[in-house]
Amino acid sequence: MRKLLIIAIIMAFLLAGCSSVGKPEIKKITYKWGNVNESTTEILVNVDVVNPNPFPIPLKDIVMNIYMNGIKMGEGHAIKAEIPANSESTLVIAILLDNNKIPEWWVSHIRNGEKTDMDIKGYLVFDLKVFDFKFPIEFSNPIKTDILSSVSLSKPETISVDGLASIEIRSVKSHWGNVNNKWTEIITIADIYNPNSFPIPVISFDYTIKMNGILVGDGSEDLNAVIPPKSDSKLTLITKIKNDKLKDWWVTHIKNGEKTTVEIDIMPKVKVAGKKISFTLTKQTFEIRTSFLG
Repeated sequence: MRKLLIIAIIMAFLLAGCSSVGKPEIKKITYKWGNVNESTTEILVNVDVVNPNPFPIPLKDIVMNIYMNGIKMGEGHAIKAEIPANSESTLVIAILLDNNKIPEWWVSHIRNGEKTDMDIKGYLVFDLKVFDFKFPIEFSNPIKTDILSSVSLSKPETISVDGLASIEIRSVKSHWGNVNNKWTEIITIADIYNPNSFPIPVISFDYTIKMNGILVGDGSEDLNAVIPPKSDSKLTLITKIKNDKLKDWWVTHIKNGEKTTVEIDIMPKVKVAGKKISFTLTKQTFEIRTSFLG
């Protein structure tokens, strides 16, 4: 009987305590980039919490996932996981984004018209001694880029081909082509006028694509086109970004404050008077800026 009485007293005390336990109040949530290495990109979530109770509140559990265009990119865990008694404190949660997922996200970004929805979803579970308090966390931010808008020619240019001929580049425009797990095509259409009295064969072209100095695409492709004399011709040049190089680019993009310098060089090779001569069709340098965390 004595044991039952003690248990009853303890239970009554706990039940009475339930009504006096205050739920933590979330004041503010902020997001910023943390450490970045070749394998992971850290997102730090700072949660400002007020604990109205005379005892510390530990963070019992956390479920935190990050998505980009619906692709799960990583998940989170707690770094600092307790709120002192009667105080306001900051919980620091680290979400680790898997850089190996960047090529998959890139494909979705290009296929979606260069649009990405960045979403962070989850919840925190606080241990209030007599019951658990679950607080949901949701963050959403739309991203839009227009990468190829700068790959164009603002005005016609006349180029001397090794002093043996001249050609006029009237326009250069680029758009995205086929996108798959291995590569991303950039299709460049050049309108070129041949003012000479003889045809000019275009036999091939070389190209390089760099993003923050990372070589993400290069190659040499056969063309086998001819620009007739005193007329113009449209050349279609297909260059490719190697998607497996994009995770290396991503690291530089985040470390550089979400800024990327893109360099695209395309150099056709023509045959004039029996000589094979290269010239620069386009040499573009431009910047991409994003703001994934708002």
